[in-house]
Amino acid sequence: MFVPPASDNLSDVEARVIAVKTTRPEAPASHIDRSDILMAALASSPVAMLLAPAGYGKTSVISSSISLLQMDHTVVYYQCDRFDESSRLMVRACEKELGLTSSGVLSSLSDMEAVATLLEHVRQQDTQYVFIIDNVEYLDFEESRAITTLLLRYRPANLKLVFSGRHLPFARGSIGLLPDIAWLTTQQLSFSISEFNALLECQQLTLPSAEVPSLLRKMQGWPAGLALWLMAWRCAGMPERWSSDLGLYEVSDYLRGEVIPNLAVPLRDLMCLCAVLGTFHDDLVKAVAPDLYAAGDMQGLLVLGLYLQEVPGRPEWFRMDPIVAQCLSRLRPADWRRDIHLRAFNWFRDRNDAIAALFHAGQSDHSVIDSGWMAQQSDSILASLDTQGLTVWFDQLNEDQLYTSPDLMQIACWTHLLTNRLDAAQSLIERLSLIPGIDEAGLIALKGYMAGSRGELTRAERQCRQALEMLPAERFSLRFLTASMLALVSLAHRDLDGSRIWNRFALDIARKSRQSALEGMAHLDHARIEFNRGHASRCLSVLTQGHEVLEASPHGGNSLAYARLQILKATVGWITGYSDEPTDTALTQALLLCEERSDPAAAYGYAIRALNLMGQGQYSLALNVLDDGERRLQEQQVDFVAYAWLHTVRSNIWISQKKFRRAHDCLEALLADADSAGVARCEYSALLPGFSTLTLSRLHLMAGRPEVCLDLTDRWLRHTPDGFMSVFIRMIRAGALMTLQQPAEAMRQIDVVKKTFRAEGVNQQLQSWLPGLVAFLDLPKVELNPAHEPGSALSERERDVLNLMAQGMSNQAIADKLYISLHTVKTHARKINVKLGTGSRTQAIHKAKELMLI
Repeated sequence: MFVPPASDNLSDVEARVIAVKTTRPEAPASHIDRSDILMAALASSPVAMLLAPAGYGKTSVISSSISLLQMDHTVVYYQCDRFDESSRLMVRACEKELGLTSSGVLSSLSDMEAVATLLEHVRQQDTQYVFIIDNVEYLDFEESRAITTLLLRYRPANLKLVFSGRHLPFARGSIGLLPDIAWLTTQQLSFSISEFNALLECQQLTLPSAEVPSLLRKMQGWPAGLALWLMAWRCAGMPERWSSDLGLYEVSDYLRGEVIPNLAVPLRDLMCLCAVLGTFHDDLVKAVAPDLYAAGDMQGLLVLGLYLQEVPGRPEWFRMDPIVAQCLSRLRPADWRRDIHLRAFNWFRDRNDAIAALFHAGQSDHSVIDSGWMAQQSDSILASLDTQGLTVWFDQLNEDQLYTSPDLMQIACWTHLLTNRLDAAQSLIERLSLIPGIDEAGLIALKGYMAGSRGELTRAERQCRQALEMLPAERFSLRFLTASMLALVSLAHRDLDGSRIWNRFALDIARKSRQSALEGMAHLDHARIEFNRGHASRCLSVLTQGHEVLEASPHGGNSLAYARLQILKATVGWITGYSDEPTDTALTQALLLCEERSDPAAAYGYAIRALNLMGQGQYSLALNVLDDGERRLQEQQVDFVAYAWLHTVRSNIWISQKKFRRAHDCLEALLADADSAGVARCEYSALLPGFSTLTLSRLHLMAGRPEVCLDLTDRWLRHTPDGFMSVFIRMIRAGALMTLQQPAEAMRQIDVVKKTFRAEGVNQQLQSWLPGLVAFLDLPKVELNPAHEPGSALSERERDVLNLMAQGMSNQAIADKLYISLHTVKTHARKINVKLGTGSRTQAIHKAKELMLI
């Protein structure tokens, strides 16, 4: 059927066209090798579908994979374009690449027959083949679906297929049911944090480590967006700080060149409308722009998948990637955008979706909101705990607009309280107090929560109890917040049982009102109580329960509780060693969520992250983390108490470096308003009083004042013999007793500590606190999940490099020390990251310590 090649069977023009279309792509100079994505897919399935919008590096993945595939296969690459009006060119290209040409008989066959004949020839060969069809969206001729189905259903065993493109030019139909296809979409092709760090290293760029996750999240891992942003950053002189608009022009230009021209005008208009809405539903689009909806093809737009994602927990709701939406929405006039937002506000208002309505009102005209509607929706708005959305919305209001509505003022005041902007909240409370006929119960609730936030515990308890008695059941948000504050006040008084009673009361309010955000916050308060008891495992269980509640809710991910649950979970994971991911990674993600919500709880995350680094001996880096956290809190204009954790951890770092005067100065401001027990105010976190006592006791012990240390620890343990912080305070007390030659009493304290540590698995980085006591504790090793163990054992040379990395040596210093080249050191470092499953030097060192490798 086939005869030896005869080039004269093809016209010269066709031969040149095929030569161009079969030219294999070359990887750009600055690319990173991502061949593992395609190679892993083909290892498990004979067919791979790489389908994603422009800029996801599909061709780059293919170019990296071809050289590897060629080792065991004959690779045929074909790039489709608008000239592919049938499968004729593709079949001819395959014949040519395989060293075959058709006889006169083959030229008379139909496209389907020609493809079937080609497959039969491949089946008869002993060679393994890979056919790569790129830009598959151009195969939009009449028989394209039938030919693709033929290739998939009658594929010989010695043939692997790779289809790559922005989308399939037809509905998947039964193709989607075939079991031997690996679907690679935006989820697999988006950059991970390790891949982005590899890109930075490849381009010899250094971004502040805290900014990498934020930028990655902003771009949703979109490779082209990240590359364009880096280009804009380089052109701007690589500043340490930059505006939020950096890179928008470059991304907009890319979209105008690569995406918009490929869309028909009705589809283009529909996509810009969805960009303005941000999050949308078919009915919403139809309501705000019926003409555009009728002219366009909504289902067609969704099939194309142009930077659109389904909203978790909300069937048939979709969201456009924020950076793309921001760029595309600017293609329409401002007046048109405001009109669309006004219509969206009315649509959401009619459906009692207050938060979404407020967002669109903020983008259109604030005067559309009447005070009656605001009063009616105030509890639902507060119950969302969407401080990010509310903060953005209130920042857009001027004072005249805010002060004309007492209901708006109260919601703004609660927003300030929840984000620890206490001065701004106090100013609004004073204004509200002067308004005749103001809701007295609501005002008392505000004053009680403010008192608790300022550490005035007696007043907070009195006013919150009074507000609860006055507030009717339908004011569920205020009742929940006052009950939550009463739980925290009891916790501050170290009355854990009383705190749990108030917590159950708050949880009951949340469940009866069916508000998932409030229920998530109640679980957070419960987890804090268990954490204070020292029940780490129970705390993790409650945190997981709260996380599941919020994940199941359409808006749960936007609530204040979501980020705080992540922060506490990462903290407990760091202490116990039981964590699904490296501590620094978990904290980085949680911090990003806090910063998006303007949540001062980020201070707690920065503090734990610095403690983690302190335990590794990286004092300078730990201090930098604290400075970065303090700067961000200052930008948010939060109250001083939010800095308390940062100052306490900074003091511990100075103690570790034996800089006792500096440590004392850090604590002095914190302890200025100490309560009768001699510890810091506890409005920000119930663990802070114990931690400040622990730090002060440690300072006296390490500075050679064991008697003062014993006095402090004795005073604490008399009032709080049990609890999480009390365990560590006992450890400090044992050190003081050892110093004063009282070994029997010291060992009694150590026995209590050992019992708790064994029960809860607490054994992380204790050597950074009191090295001399670690041997006495004789702690059990944490049993690691097999999934967290290194993929393969480190070589002896890799262990040498890892140990020197842990000592803080640079790559060049390691090369000089081991008499190897700098390139070899970098190679060892990359292998260490691969084997330990980490993405950076810091993570590798921490993971190695967890695995007892160093």
